[in-house]
Amino acid sequence: MRHPIRVTGSLALAGLLTLTVPPPVARAATGAFVYHTAPGTVRHGLSDPVEGQCYAVGYAQGVTGNETDRNAYLYDTPDCRGAAAYFPAGFYGVQSFQSVVFMR
Repeated sequence: MRHPIRVTGSLALAGLLTLTVPPPVARAATGAFVYHTAPGTVRHGLSDPVEGQCYAVGYAQGVTGNETDRNAYLYDTPDCRGAAAYFPAGFYGVQSFQSVVFMR
């Protein structure tokens, strides 16, 4: 093996960087996501939702508004699995869904 000290030093530096670099931080969307659990019922909302986190909302239906700065993906399941409906930032519409996740 050539230059064992150089290889050992490189491995030590890589290990040190692995220990000192912080993991990526989840960012929160700015704004609110509003929805209803039945047409004409009380308005519910998520304030500054965390990007990439799945939010189970029960059986949402009716007017829905994405007042955040992230796009929302609406799911018919409570665990953000399966096909998703795209719901862009700043959009309002009538929707039915059980969970939502926000992405850039």
